[in-house]
Amino acid sequence: MFSMDDFYKSGEVEEDGWNLMSSGGRSNHGWRSQSSVCWVGATALCLGLLLLTVIMVAHNTSAINQWDSKYTDLIHVLTKGRDELRDERDQLKIQSSNLTQELEALRSQYNDVVDSRDKLQEDIKNLHRNRTGARKDCQQKGADLVIITTRDEMDFVKSSFAITWIGLSRHEHEDKWKWVDGTFLDGDGFWQDGEPNNSDGEEDCVELSRSATAWNDVHCNQKFSWVCED
Repeated sequence: MFSMDDFYKSGEVEEDGWNLMSSGGRSNHGWRSQSSVCWVGATALCLGLLLLTVIMVAHNTSAINQWDSKYTDLIHVLTKGRDELRDERDQLKIQSSNLTQELEALRSQYNDVVDSRDKLQEDIKNLHRNRTGARKDCQQKGADLVIITTRDEMDFVKSSFAITWIGLSRHEHEDKWKWVDGTFLDGDGFWQDGEPNNSDGEEDCVELSRSATAWNDVHCNQKFSWVCED
């Protein structure tokens, strides 16, 4: 049997127990709610971070693609520029080779001109030599001044120069004309009218005039051109 005091104590205990259980139940229920909120928040945070990561990756991918496109365009431009420079270099090499060949040709032409000039200068000097020098020049070549015995020979010789020494001269101490080969003039020869006249007593050499197509006795120190024959 329980007394009222026991009842009330028991009720208090039950009430306290109920209250404690109720308080504990609320406490437990509240902990569960807070845990759920934390879990949802963490999940949202993870999703947000994942979304941000995806956005950053997409942005970076777009930036990389843009950079790749710009890099590709730059490579194309540089490659094209390199190829153009190579073509220009090759053209310059060809032009340089052509210029070198032209330079060599010009040098050859220059040398030919110099040789021709030197020959002309030598010819000019020869043209101003007297008969003695003229004959010496022929002898150095293994020949001698030309001997004319026919009209055809004279026509051939006069075609070379306006005035030409020939191999005929007055024999010393004699009034005879002698060729360079030691033979004397045979016949009258091809003298100009009134020649030989030996106007001052010293006209001992003979020249052929193209204009007169005949011979004339002159001073041996005159400077004319000459024709050699071997």
